[in-house]
Amino acid sequence: NIDAEEADRLEISLDLLERLCFEPELAGWNGIGFVVQGYQKRCPFVIDYLIDLARRSRHRLMIRLVKGAYWDSEIKRAQVDGLEGYPVYTRKVYTDVSYVACARKLLSVPDAIYPQFATHNAHTLSAIYQIAGQNYYPGQYEFQCLHGMGEPLYDQVVGPVADGKFNRPCRIYAPVGTHETLLAYLVRRLLENGANTSFVNRIADETIALDDLVADPVAVVETMHKTEGVLGLPHPRIPQPRALYGKSRANSAGIDLSNEHRLASLSSALLAGTSETPRAEPLLGAAVAGTDTTSEPVLNPADRRDVVGQVSEATPAEIEAALVAAVNVAPIWQATPPEVRAAALERAADLMEAQMQSLMGIIMREAGKTFSNAIAEVREAVDFLRYYAVQVRASFSNDTHRPLGPVVCISPWNFPLAIFTGQVAAALAAGNPVLAKPAEQTPLIAAAAVRLLRDAGVPAAAVQLLPGRGETVGAALVGDARVKGVMFTGSTEVARLLQRNVASRLDAAGRPIPLIAETGGQNAMIVDSSALAEQVVGDVVTSAFDSAGQRCSALRVLCLQEDVADRILEML
Repeated sequence: NIDAEEADRLEISLDLLERLCFEPELAGWNGIGFVVQGYQKRCPFVIDYLIDLARRSRHRLMIRLVKGAYWDSEIKRAQVDGLEGYPVYTRKVYTDVSYVACARKLLSVPDAIYPQFATHNAHTLSAIYQIAGQNYYPGQYEFQCLHGMGEPLYDQVVGPVADGKFNRPCRIYAPVGTHETLLAYLVRRLLENGANTSFVNRIADETIALDDLVADPVAVVETMHKTEGVLGLPHPRIPQPRALYGKSRANSAGIDLSNEHRLASLSSALLAGTSETPRAEPLLGAAVAGTDTTSEPVLNPADRRDVVGQVSEATPAEIEAALVAAVNVAPIWQATPPEVRAAALERAADLMEAQMQSLMGIIMREAGKTFSNAIAEVREAVDFLRYYAVQVRASFSNDTHRPLGPVVCISPWNFPLAIFTGQVAAALAAGNPVLAKPAEQTPLIAAAAVRLLRDAGVPAAAVQLLPGRGETVGAALVGDARVKGVMFTGSTEVARLLQRNVASRLDAAGRPIPLIAETGGQNAMIVDSSALAEQVVGDVVTSAFDSAGQRCSALRVLCLQEDVADRILEML
């Protein structure tokens, strides 16, 4: 029996089921089972596939139909991942309708499917009883209930017809195991049945009328249709993933890597991108004649044979030209209305989102990112642009908020687009010209970001790129008196060096030149005995070793309660 509860595991679970159905050793055996969730929008189509699979493989599959136990998680995952929509219904009544419709499908193909209906909803149970008809025969279908839950209801199911009961089989679904392994399961069931939309919860509420409790979900939906004017509207208080932040800004769009078609499209785009050779060279406000055009290859850290692109380090003449251009554009960019600056950042976000696949290709090859991390990287950059656009539009006025002047932004290689874009966007939003010095390992993605900002309407002199080493390009920029602020993300050691460099400099008002530094730390996880060990281990491994641990947010110190430490350490 395969229980594919999570929507993102559905397709791989179906692949596994198909493999089992055509396994020669299982030929003719009707003990293969699969669980389908009625709250998934794909449920009717999954059942169509299962019917076809059963007939092709000459099995009678056991299909357990449930309403679904991970609704909150599915909603949250879709929001966090920036999906186009939710994989589940956002109104409970739609799930009830879906369940009955899917039950009808399952009962219509007794040659291919042995239906198993798991529900504690009296109306749903009665509907299935009526759909199945009175000519019951052993093996037609069964009901299922959780051990210790809904017993009065299922007394009506299994009792004799002479007593006015259904006389239908009911399988007891009972978890078996130790207290430690079952606690999380039991808590999840309590939460599920404690929800205010749960039938088990509502039947105990004396304030709910009986007619409301056993209302036909189809009739409820039809009434909603008359009231709302449109059939099947989502829940009005649950915004779509892209509308998570309301009217202020759009949530960044993600890519569903559990969707095989999306994954295939992404793979094709990434493969096509390998034929291109991006360049990172100084992107200045004005051309500089007679500069050195020598370039160096940028290599894929995961495969040093892969030349991702070429980079040219900024020369002293180019650094000087960039500083002059930044000083000259400062009053112009400062005087630009905050609304105009915000609009440019929002256009850049839209461009970046539209070019996600090509940007991912650069990040994955230049910085060694995985698919999921590359998606998150682009999305974070997009979110930064939109966030700072909202902030400057809502809070800034050129009459009351004075920018610093030319700002140097020095970003790291482990988040070469997200942190780079975040620094640059914040400085630009506030009206400061930016001199961006990306990590020497990842200049290509930084160059792509600067080009997008310029395409979005940011003046060339207001955002300039100066690739190169920290000890040459970085030092020259930070040490120049025309620089009025420094933003840095990297090691604490380098941050201290920068602090000493700018500490003695004062601005026109006699204040120290600001250094905004984001440095490393010792991130801890504290685990007590209530935590599920399997989840702890997964979170520890992900936090400590994703990106090989090369990120400031990676787990460094794990604190375990003594009486669960041995078991968790053994699993680790």
